[in-house]
Amino acid sequence: MIRRLLAAPILLCVALALAACGDAARFQTPIPTANPLKSARTVAQTPAAEREHERILSSYGGSYDDLKLEALIGKTVDRLVAASDRPDQAYKVTILNSGAVNAFALPTGQLYVTRGLIALASDTSELSSVLSHEMAHVLAKHASIREDQAARPFRSLWRGAFPDVDGA
Repeated sequence: MIRRLLAAPILLCVALALAACGDAARFQTPIPTANPLKSARTVAQTPAAEREHERILSSYGGSYDDLKLEALIGKTVDRLVAASDRPDQAYKVTILNSGAVNAFALPTGQLYVTRGLIALASDTSELSSVLSHEMAHVLAKHASIREDQAARPFRSLWRGAFPDVDGA
């Protein structure tokens, strides 16, 4: 009786563990001749964005280079951009060499996704969902708005201390 009760949860755990063991082959994307993520998308890089990019790379173990995976993500982003309200917005995706499950974006259109999150995705629709969510943050300018809100108190202090000088 106890063995039957334990068998079902153990089998479920084993099945889930085996289902999580996979690779990019389930997406069946041909190997490209060029690296689409690094050449096709040009986002405007500011010195601050470049510094942030380097900080992110060092925090997440660098970039993860896999031509098949990069082609898959590039094709996915291209489809999302074509269907968006802002097809003029450029995006560049960097796959981070980290097992952490995470994705985020910079205001410049630089998108980051970890290999841990990619491994967790069952198919391209799940990956598309994550990427479109990050693209929406860029389009809504969430990071820029937060940055502006954080700087407001300092602007008020500046204006109070130096009323004749524009500190904005």
